[in-house]
Amino acid sequence: MTTNGDLAGLRATIIGLGREGTALARFLARRGARVTASDIKGREALAGSLARLEGLDVRLFLGEHPPEVLDCDVLFLSPGVPQKTPIAAEARR
Repeated sequence: MTTNGDLAGLRATIIGLGREGTALARFLARRGARVTASDIKGREALAGSLARLEGLDVRLFLGEHPPEVLDCDVLFLSPGVPQKTPIAAEARR
């Protein structure tokens, strides 16, 4: 896949792989960002979203939000993820 490269090297984390999170992951990855995406749902529940990410370099954590997702330059919290989740609270620190 050809990338634009204007975000090369940016370490971006997306919490939540619903419609918006998946679209954002695609956008960022296609522009050269190093994307990590995390969702508490498992592979089966996210099959549609994961299919849209095929062929893109996106590191996935499914079924959990491990601490390493916070090692990033920018973190995006998808609209469907409650602001009061533990990972969101930890990110604000």
